Amino acid sequence: MDVSTNKPATAAVKSYEPAKNEKKTGSQEVVSEAVADKRPTDKLEISEEAQEKKETESVAENKVGNGFADFDMDAFQGSIRAQLMQSIHEAKNALREAGVGFAEYNEDSILYNLSELEKNGEVKAADIPEYWNAENTSQRIVDFAMSFRGLAPELSDEEYINQVRAAVEEGYRLAKKDLGDLPGPSAKLFNDTYNLTMSKFDDLIAKAQKGTA
Repeated sequence: MDVSTNKPATAAVKSYEPAKNEKKTGSQEVVSEAVADKRPTDKLEISEEAQEKKETESVAENKVGNGFADFDMDAFQGSIRAQLMQSIHEAKNALREAGVGFAEYNEDSILYNLSELEKNGEVKAADIPEYWNAENTSQRIVDFAMSFRGLAPELSDEEYINQVRAAVEEGYRLAKKDLGDLPGPSAKLFNDTYNLTMSKFDDLIAKAQKGTA
């Protein structure tokens, strides 16, 4: 017998299909359903904590490929928001029982309007750890943004700084939306941190224009 003409067993198994009008016995239906229940799903569910960690780590894992086109801006902005919101939450927790006046959320501006609270003397310094104050938080945000400079060799220093500055600015806008109304001291911390962050970027842009960045 010429065995070369025989189909492999796997091909033979795959070629078998029951007739469309062939009825299954009760036992066959039970077996079929049991097999179907064990089929792997095409989705992998992970916890929110794992997803947040994955999104944050994706920024660091994004190495040089197509230059700045490979930069994960969403993950970058998410990390900026996380750092900023942790700072603000530290202040809110310290003032939770203080009964101070709140600055209302207004989407028309990144900054909180503190004029009324300042007029009534309701804006006091928030007692928070030094690590989370406006100066240190703003510096960490700028340092984090500049740490990705190597991903954009096709951009000049000034172009890169302008792009990440705009991304950080949008991060502040989104963070404010998430935070909503804030106690006066927390709102002041937000404003001070934003102003210092933008000032540090402005200084970097000025240095880049002079070729000293």
